Amino acid sequence: MHPSCLTALRAGNMARLRALLQDDPTRFYGITVKGNSILHIAANLGNDWLITKACNDSQWDLLLHKNLKGDTILHCAARAGHDQILSLLIDNERGDSALHEAVRGGHAKVVRQLLAVGENMTSMVNGDGESPLYLAAVRGSVEIVKMLLGCAEVDYRGPRGQTALHAAVCRRSSDITQMLLERMPALNLQADASLSAPIHYAVSLRDVKMVRLLLKANATIAHLLDDKGLTAIHIAASKGYTKVIWEILCHCPDATELTDYDGNNFLHVAAKKGARIVVRQVLRNPLLRQSINETDHEGNTPLHLAAMNCKWKIVRLLLSNNIVDKNVINCKGLTPLDVASSIDASKFRFRRRIMLKKLNSAGTKFGPHRMDIMMPEDQDYPEEELDRHRAMANNLAIVSVLIATVTFAAAFTLPGGYSNDDSNQGQGMAILAKKVAFKVFLISDTIAMASSMCITFLLISSSSPERDQRLSVIITAQFCVQVALVAMLVAFSMGIYVVVVSQCRWLADLICGMAICTPFIILWSSSFIKVNYP
Repeated sequence: MHPSCLTALRAGNMARLRALLQDDPTRFYGITVKGNSILHIAANLGNDWLITKACNDSQWDLLLHKNLKGDTILHCAARAGHDQILSLLIDNERGDSALHEAVRGGHAKVVRQLLAVGENMTSMVNGDGESPLYLAAVRGSVEIVKMLLGCAEVDYRGPRGQTALHAAVCRRSSDITQMLLERMPALNLQADASLSAPIHYAVSLRDVKMVRLLLKANATIAHLLDDKGLTAIHIAASKGYTKVIWEILCHCPDATELTDYDGNNFLHVAAKKGARIVVRQVLRNPLLRQSINETDHEGNTPLHLAAMNCKWKIVRLLLSNNIVDKNVINCKGLTPLDVASSIDASKFRFRRRIMLKKLNSAGTKFGPHRMDIMMPEDQDYPEEELDRHRAMANNLAIVSVLIATVTFAAAFTLPGGYSNDDSNQGQGMAILAKKVAFKVFLISDTIAMASSMCITFLLISSSSPERDQRLSVIITAQFCVQVALVAMLVAFSMGIYVVVVSQCRWLADLICGMAICTPFIILWSSSFIKVNYP
């Protein structure tokens, strides 16, 4: 050890010691003839500045260094009775012990040395509720987890009621999960603050291998409910994870009978969430057909719930199977057709219309109700409707102004330019005026311009208090917008075509082809959105 450092440390001259270490950082690692490091001397003297610096810099080799007697700085501080240094070595402000920090950093060698000093830190939990074993599982370090599980006593807790097994499942570490299940099988049944067991996390991650591993250890975990009343098979059904469902049923065949707090089985949940692949496979599997017509606490079958949640594709799928009872009456006296008829048409008009068509064609019946009460006339919401019409009119006005601006500018910046020949009587005339494509360009540009002007005049009367007049104006304006957009698209393609075709025919044809395809792509996109997100 450098003599000046040892002298400054023993004299308590921290300013001198800092200066010496800044001049040559290697002096920090000096050793005395008895094998004492600078930290051993500091621990004996009660100097916590050097200990703090070593901890902050993660100088693990120096912190765990043993002198010729086999003493670490922990021994020196304990022998000298310096409790403030012991607290630094054992806990920091967050309550982390040295073992916590070593595990968090993934320093397996340091963990091994700390465990050799003493295993008491394995049962310590920091201020965040994290045990070293939990941190090791979060990091996914198989080696550190194995070392910690080799101790006589080890804490497994984590924050929010989680355990090391929750962390291992979330990290998709089958090796750590297997070790934890062998040493602490009870963790497989332990739930966190939301009552979610490790199996719930494994299912939500769609990790079939992990689900299989957990169920092999204890198949009864498939019966565990979370705080929402959902079991593992309910979660898998809501997400459409069919492979996970079959894995659960392989280990726990009675999972088909499990229900949530509302009495819904996994098929009810799949129908409610629109998981078509789950419903389709249940309908194809003879062993699962007993779930098809089961009712929940309110008497609803999967068909009721599909109609109630406007899942018209699920309704169509269920109606295609003859086993499905299409006229079950629930506790409120409603059949699936009654449920579909009572849906708010203003929000789900498209889906409602399709469902009613499918249900009627399948021979479903209304329940024993007076139809004037069962199917009341749609209520009017004049204020909301007026605001909606105003928003539509504003949007149409913005589009019409943009179209008018573009088409007006295009009319005076003609493709090909103007003639500048002084001897020609056609001076200032369009050079490409005789081309057919140019004529189509001008006609289309004029149509777009005229349509945008019509939209502007129409929208002036869109604020009429008469509902029918407002709707008529907006519908006409929408039609004019469509005409203007198509005309503008034609003008664009013809303008490009007429100036490019003489030099690159294939490029001109490609541009025209793309322009022709654009309206069809828009129509397909609109129909897709209406079907899937009406």
